[in-house]
Amino acid sequence: MSTPLPRRSLAWLLFALVLAIGPHALRLPPWVLLVMGVAIAWRYRVHQGAWSFPGRAVKLLLVVMSFLAVGLHWRALSGLEPAVALLAIAGGLKAMEMRTTRDFLVVVFVAYFLVASQLLFEQEIPYALYAVVATAGVTAAMVARHQGDPAPGFPHPLVLTGKLLAQAVPVMLLLFVVFPRIAPLWAIPQNTQSARTGPSDSMSPGDVARLSGSNALAFRATFEGAIPAQRELYWRGLVFSEFDGRQWRQGAMARMEAELAQQGAPRPALRQLTHVPSGEETSYEVILEPSNQPWAYVIGFPLSYDANLRSGSDYRLMSSRPLTQRLRYRVRADLAAQLEPELGILRRRTELQLPEGFNPRALAQAKAWRAAASSDAAYIELVLRWFTTEEFVYTMSPPLLGRDTVDEFLFGERRGFCEHYASAFAVLLRAAGIPARVVVGYQGGERNPYQAYLLVHQFDAHAWTEAWLDGRGWVRFDPTAAVAPDRIESGAGEALGAEFLADSPLAIERYRNVRLLGWMRMRWDMMTYHWARLVLNYDAERQNALLSNLLGRISPARVVAVMLGCGALVLLLVAASLFGVKPPPRRDAATAAYLRICERLAALGLERRRGEGPLDYARRVAAVRPDLGAELQALTADYVALSYGSVATQQRGARLQRLRAFRPRRGTPSR
Repeated sequence: MSTPLPRRSLAWLLFALVLAIGPHALRLPPWVLLVMGVAIAWRYRVHQGAWSFPGRAVKLLLVVMSFLAVGLHWRALSGLEPAVALLAIAGGLKAMEMRTTRDFLVVVFVAYFLVASQLLFEQEIPYALYAVVATAGVTAAMVARHQGDPAPGFPHPLVLTGKLLAQAVPVMLLLFVVFPRIAPLWAIPQNTQSARTGPSDSMSPGDVARLSGSNALAFRATFEGAIPAQRELYWRGLVFSEFDGRQWRQGAMARMEAELAQQGAPRPALRQLTHVPSGEETSYEVILEPSNQPWAYVIGFPLSYDANLRSGSDYRLMSSRPLTQRLRYRVRADLAAQLEPELGILRRRTELQLPEGFNPRALAQAKAWRAAASSDAAYIELVLRWFTTEEFVYTMSPPLLGRDTVDEFLFGERRGFCEHYASAFAVLLRAAGIPARVVVGYQGGERNPYQAYLLVHQFDAHAWTEAWLDGRGWVRFDPTAAVAPDRIESGAGEALGAEFLADSPLAIERYRNVRLLGWMRMRWDMMTYHWARLVLNYDAERQNALLSNLLGRISPARVVAVMLGCGALVLLLVAASLFGVKPPPRRDAATAAYLRICERLAALGLERRRGEGPLDYARRVAAVRPDLGAELQALTADYVALSYGSVATQQRGARLQRLRAFRPRRGTPSR
């Protein structure tokens, strides 16, 4: 038969439910939080006796309305966000009708799932710590339910919860390190339209500038040797070959290769990658933040890379699906290889394409300059020198451009961000008959002085140009460097000045020159970096390497033996704590003072008998020593009142003092 819920456990559970929903508050729509708040308030008013429990018709109506609201908001009931919303609503509605222990346990398990579901969105250290705190809160609610209304001195629910979690830590570590890292048996659809970061699959004037207004982390990179110079840190992402007069996008071949990669093709490149090696090789590891986009970033020509990546015919790297979780990959690259020494006819035609009727002034100027130049290389040098000598301005807030974007930029406004310069430069090259394309990715990175790795942020997003030259292949040219060399040598912060993260005045990256803030930021990022490498990216490969170092040779028998041995050690420690020598129980002040009285009387030959109560003991002593009888009985009454009765606070001190001051005199027992 079910029993009503004690007041204490109800309060703990409602508090734990609020803790569990906390991290989801900013990602769920406000009406979901309102539903939960109303449900919790309703249950509180029921506890006060002001309202009654909802009837069956009301509960059915609330359930139907919840499903309809979630379906209308997300246009589906499947997916991670709708599932979490339904789970949160279910927890609130179940709490509203909660009457018995069974209902209590259902809400507890919903709260546990809500705590775990937050880690599907974020796994950073603060969220992991919060998950531990929320788990402790939910567990404390269960402890409080089993305690009921405990007597004074009973352990607090948080104390017992702390002991339970501490005992679970060794088992957790054992399972994390040794248990096989297998792929999940299910997949949760992610919302690929939210939290979109990084360059997109097309580029219009202003796109990269908007991206550079964010201080979000794009990825971290660790090099096996020395980190290349800042001016060499061009992280290749996407390559744009088609231009419609305003917007650049990937070529038809690149789009087809991306489609093949998403369908699982191991080698989606439609043509063989060719290069002339330079011998300048390096290896590095990248931990790429989730972007909901499929492309990765690479420096140089990728000689080898992880099996979870694919290579396109334009030398970019991509994943087979959008990256909704952190991706760790290793690359061995040739930093100065000649890319595509021979350019095919179809490829040349694609990289020379220009839309008809757009930017006539730029096209005419390019033809005039090319006629005056002795070679393609001389023409490129002439154009870059023109960017340097003319009054061009590097800015994140360029004016809006009309139909002929390149003409208006080159001969009118002359204020732009990197995509303006890369686009205009590529058009000038194509107009002169030089194959050219725009590359988008990141340039530079911030070195962590306390650990040898790079931090690359969204404000490091950059666009540059590649031109194909006979005998040299694809060569990188960056017209932004001709206008704002500080951008390439020192980063966006130095080049933009007051414009750097102007829309985020509280961003700590704005104050990187403040020594204390810089020290705190880099130390914290170092912790986050190791957390990502050692915990979040602890996959099957790293597990096999660790177990190989520990066991020499990995086999199922050895792994099982290690797990059983570690499990036995944990159980042995638990058994020792349960059956080992325990410290004497703590005594309250009144009991300690009374026991000292008993010890003093025993020294006079008046020892208390086993099982003898305080009142019986006092009467027996009074019969043997009448001179002590009245005083001892009064002291015994004080002790009983302090331990089992209710004594005013102002009187407790005086009664304790009398107990502690008793000193029995030696005398002759009466016969």
